[in-house]
Amino acid sequence: MAYTIEQQLVTESGRIGPDIYRRTLNMSPWLKLIKQEEFPEEMGQIISVLTYERSLPAYPLAWQNVGQSTGNAGGSCLPPVSEVDWAQTLLQYQLQHTALQSPPLCVNDLRITFQRKEQLTNMMYVLTENSAYAWINRYRDEYTRMAGHQIIVTDGFPDGAGAGFPLTAPTYTLSQGALKKFYMKLNRDGGSMNPLDRENGRPVYGLITDAETSENLILQNADIRQDYRFSSRVNELLAPLGVERSYGGFFHIVDDLPARWDFSGGAWVRRYPYVSMPATQGQKAEIDPLYENAAYTDSVVFHNDVMISLVPSPITAPGGNTRFDPVTYRGEFKWLNILHQTDNPDGTIGFFRAIFMQASKPVIPAFGYVLRHLRCDCPLDLGACPTS
Repeated sequence: MAYTIEQQLVTESGRIGPDIYRRTLNMSPWLKLIKQEEFPEEMGQIISVLTYERSLPAYPLAWQNVGQSTGNAGGSCLPPVSEVDWAQTLLQYQLQHTALQSPPLCVNDLRITFQRKEQLTNMMYVLTENSAYAWINRYRDEYTRMAGHQIIVTDGFPDGAGAGFPLTAPTYTLSQGALKKFYMKLNRDGGSMNPLDRENGRPVYGLITDAETSENLILQNADIRQDYRFSSRVNELLAPLGVERSYGGFFHIVDDLPARWDFSGGAWVRRYPYVSMPATQGQKAEIDPLYENAAYTDSVVFHNDVMISLVPSPITAPGGNTRFDPVTYRGEFKWLNILHQTDNPDGTIGFFRAIFMQASKPVIPAFGYVLRHLRCDCPLDLGACPTS
């Protein structure tokens, strides 16, 4: 009987990796939009990225009439020259890792457990959701950290410029006018070279925001509602995320669990979506009222070229007659039954464990904009009962 349960656990653990992506592919835009590549091996602990910045000579350029040579050196064949210098920025990145694991499972507990196969299946679902949730938060937080513009939606639009959000509370909700301001700035900065899509030749970027902010933007006035209704449909990349149309140069991509904040004592206080509450056994995660009622939220102007997520490949046989068990580093839960002389002498106790390892490679962080603004719930549109 113990062997049967052990085999069931091993089989289930083998399903978790693929399920992470199959079951949660469309639960968050962060799982689909961030580019994925393999981390380069044998290049040291910290890797540097050299970016050639835009550089221009002094303007206006000196223009000269073309005339007949008068005996001067070069004559009319040498125009006035303005030199274009090089500008370079050196950015760095490195791997970071974390792990998740389940409580230990004893085979004798499973022997008497009610409907153990169904309960083991539910354990797999919980682990799969945890792996996806970890990646969603990682990508969102890394994009926000790496973005070259962390902006407070208030007078003057204070910008942390990659150093974190200014310690100033927002005073306004996100408006289409504010989005248009940063849309034009992103275009002028070169972001229009590789947007998510184009409509009528104009770039369209992603606006990752909560459903409330998206709806409030559309409902701001009747003209916006009409324009949104007849705007172009999205491409195949975004359609699976529930995105139907764009407006004003942005696809509205809903993130149901965006970063939310309060501003207390002159500092930002992060409010996370879930809080632990006692269950019949253990702790369950319930929606935190502090998150539901937080005053501020982040909306992200997403650009393809801000960052790339790098995950290392497993190392199993590096040489010298050494061998290692394969680890995917992608949060795939593996069933472990580790023998120990006193703690697990018979191999009847095991647990699930997942390893995450990732580096965020900066590409052009200046294309990233994260806007922190007042958060508003959708109108309830409540009405009284009709009277006869």
